[in-house]
Amino acid sequence: MAGEHGRVLGLTWSERWTKYGLAALLGPTIVSLLMPSLVVIPLSLSNNPALSWPPQGFTLQWYHQLFGSAAWLASLRHSIEVALTATILCLLLGVPAGLAFGSRNWRGRRLSLAFVVLPLVIPNVVLAIGMYEVYARLGLADLWGLAASHFVIGVPFVVITTMSAAKQINRVILLAARSLGARPVLVFWHVTLPLISLGVLSGAMFAFVTSWDEVVIANFLTSPTYRTVPVEMWSQLTEGVDPTVAAMAATLFAVTTSLMLALLFLRGRRE
Repeated sequence: MAGEHGRVLGLTWSERWTKYGLAALLGPTIVSLLMPSLVVIPLSLSNNPALSWPPQGFTLQWYHQLFGSAAWLASLRHSIEVALTATILCLLLGVPAGLAFGSRNWRGRRLSLAFVVLPLVIPNVVLAIGMYEVYARLGLADLWGLAASHFVIGVPFVVITTMSAAKQINRVILLAARSLGARPVLVFWHVTLPLISLGVLSGAMFAFVTSWDEVVIANFLTSPTYRTVPVEMWSQLTEGVDPTVAAMAATLFAVTTSLMLALLFLRGRRE
């Protein structure tokens, strides 16, 4: 009994030190990942009319200037339009594809999945050149050209997260619903979709954020009259450094962080 008690105590201490060690390693990693994004917040509140570190004073004038600018507000509207359109397209095609990949094994499944996730590993500039050539011939530009291009780089996230959620479904539940006379559409809407909802939401969030932040492809497919926020930020940085850019960067960071926290909150409530 003493030996077993000692092993239990030893295991507890081992787990505790492992936890402390992982926390010690995780802390600096999180700081190094977040620090470049967090720096823009004090820069956006600085009195200095140029971007410089350390920030000087405190002011909200750059946010007033940001949300009072017709160009910035137009780019914000364009980014929301493109991101929402691309996300809807990703859901319409990505959810069925994810269910097909996650529900069962079939010949050519791995190869097909490799083609679906291929846009994630191809450099964006390569995709941008090809998309520009194809979409220019098709007459697609601005909203629909950007939405179609962002669909290509966003749909892999929806497919992967939906596929992972579909693999966790107990097939007995689906068979029970079918045996009770429910049609396939009703089974999907009332049984399958609620079970995979977190995976679908995760994929939708990643697709939205990917479109929201994308600048390389957008630089090729936007016109001077239809700029998204990242393109407008890039233009402002090349023409002259203004703290208004930092204010917009902080706004983008706040939107992305809010989406992540909302998803974590929903996941916590579901679990």
